[in-house]
Amino acid sequence: ALAILAATVEDLVHSDTVELLRMAYQTHGFPVAEPLASVEQEELVIKTYLLFFILPWSQQELDTTAAILDFFPEASQAYPGWDDTVMWVEDLKGALRYQERSEYNPFLTDGMHFRSFSSLARLMAQVIDGVGMFQNIECKMIKNKLMDLQGDDRSDGRIPLGKFYQDFLADREYWFTESPEYLRNLGALDDSDPSSLSVIVPNLLYGRSNCLAISSGFHSLCCVNQCDSLMESIETGIARPAAKPDALIQFVSSLSSDTIAAPRNLSRSLRHKLDRIAEQHKGYVPLHGRLFAQWMHHAFPNECPLPQRSGAAVPLTHDEWSEHYQNESVASVEVMQRFVNEANLTANASTSSVFDEAALLWTDDEELVTDVEFEEWGAEGGGQHRLL
Repeated sequence: ALAILAATVEDLVHSDTVELLRMAYQTHGFPVAEPLASVEQEELVIKTYLLFFILPWSQQELDTTAAILDFFPEASQAYPGWDDTVMWVEDLKGALRYQERSEYNPFLTDGMHFRSFSSLARLMAQVIDGVGMFQNIECKMIKNKLMDLQGDDRSDGRIPLGKFYQDFLADREYWFTESPEYLRNLGALDDSDPSSLSVIVPNLLYGRSNCLAISSGFHSLCCVNQCDSLMESIETGIARPAAKPDALIQFVSSLSSDTIAAPRNLSRSLRHKLDRIAEQHKGYVPLHGRLFAQWMHHAFPNECPLPQRSGAAVPLTHDEWSEHYQNESVASVEVMQRFVNEANLTANASTSSVFDEAALLWTDDEELVTDVEFEEWGAEGGGQHRLL
């Protein structure tokens, strides 16, 4: 059944790719049954496809050749990774041309490899297959920038809004412009201290604001959630839906991430929070509940997102936010400057605040993915269990 489902999804994705390529042809009035006349037409179709795929809103708003040509110089402002993506596709063209070299006569088809609709469809299939991993390289770059903003004086996965906005105001970055209201919608705003709002690093990184091709049907490119691999290691190592706090402490202390070195000694605060979770569940910690997800955020604050409670607002993309609220998802320059000024005042004040895991807000509200009834668990955490 899974194989049939996978094949069906793959076929739908391929069909979606072909239709989007057909739209790129039609936008410029190029017949799909005839080869493109020049390398300029070939590049125009490829870049138009990328534009329609990465920025779906352009399919309706940029529906003429003139509009698209006018937009290309501004594309990197709408999507800062545009130039790198175009270069990556050029490299992909060279790789595909080499793979298919035996099928073409280089003397008769020099420069004609991607002139037909079918050859461009094969190229775009390769783009779709590889763009996710390419996009994740950019995600790692964004995370590195966020780590630089967080600085060495913090280890809590938070960035004060003033520092978050400062590089954009200084014309050093196109990134990091989301308004406080939009950050709250994404679940990426820590407002536990209303006088010192901050951005939650993993919630922003994995948020829908960083997803591309949201509305293109079957393609949604989001940053790879690094917490998933950590959870997979825990699930494999524990091999049960719940575990004793001591077993989790021993196992998690051996896990490393981009920003956490292992082995390490988990803090007294982290140990205490595991015990608090276990108190609600007959001495065990369910691995698939809100509290353990919150604990993972405290243990890996830059990799694991802070879980949102049920009933929280549905996160929106930039376009969805603008359409729903009739205002921009980016902060105004005045709002950004206000937070930067406040951050400068705080930096100049003599404060001794500690910004680590122990200082993060913790709530005891539990939500389980599935009800778990513990029955005769053994001393080592084994025994029978039943998922309801």
